[in-house]
Amino acid sequence: MEDYDAAMALVKDMGEVYGYREEAEQFRQQILEQQTKKRDALIDRHVSRIDDLCGEGDWVQARHEADRLMRMYPDFPSVRELPNRIRQAREKHKQSLIVEFKEAFDREDMNRAMDLLKEMDKNLSPEEAAPYAEMAREVLSKKKENMGVRFKMAVQDRDWIEALNVGEQLIKDYPNSAYADEVRQMLDQLRDRAAAQRAAMSKEGAKG
Repeated sequence: MEDYDAAMALVKDMGEVYGYREEAEQFRQQILEQQTKKRDALIDRHVSRIDDLCGEGDWVQARHEADRLMRMYPDFPSVRELPNRIRQAREKHKQSLIVEFKEAFDREDMNRAMDLLKEMDKNLSPEEAAPYAEMAREVLSKKKENMGVRFKMAVQDRDWIEALNVGEQLIKDYPNSAYADEVRQMLDQLRDRAAAQRAAMSKEGAKG
């Protein structure tokens, strides 16, 4: 590890004690340049890390890293700009979520729209989300209906594993719905039949 303070002390002695002033100044400049390069590389690495965190949507950690870097290097323009850099990245992410949500809604891709709604809930304020409340309610309703149809078809086809999976998801996502009540009444039976179906499939696999 470089010990710049010790190096500077030696350079000072070289100039003041031994009289090699010109050489000492050259060494001093080299040391300062090396310090600057190392500091700039460190800042670049941290800024890149913060950009990666923004890309992952981890705004809390991004701001934590930025705050730490600003305490270390408060006078550097690229560091002072970090809060605004994070803010712009978050606004861009919000707009991207909204555009994707509208597109998924228009093409009636309710699974994708539902996933985007969850992300919007984490990233948008109530005021920002308000214009899309009616669309959100429609997505939730259609998603519930689609899952209800999937559940009924799985029961009709005696696909107990699928019925159990969809039924448990209905209870989790729509606990107060009629579908959830229907699943709860059948839950023990569904679990027994799904377990039997898995055992039968495992047995068939072993034979093969």
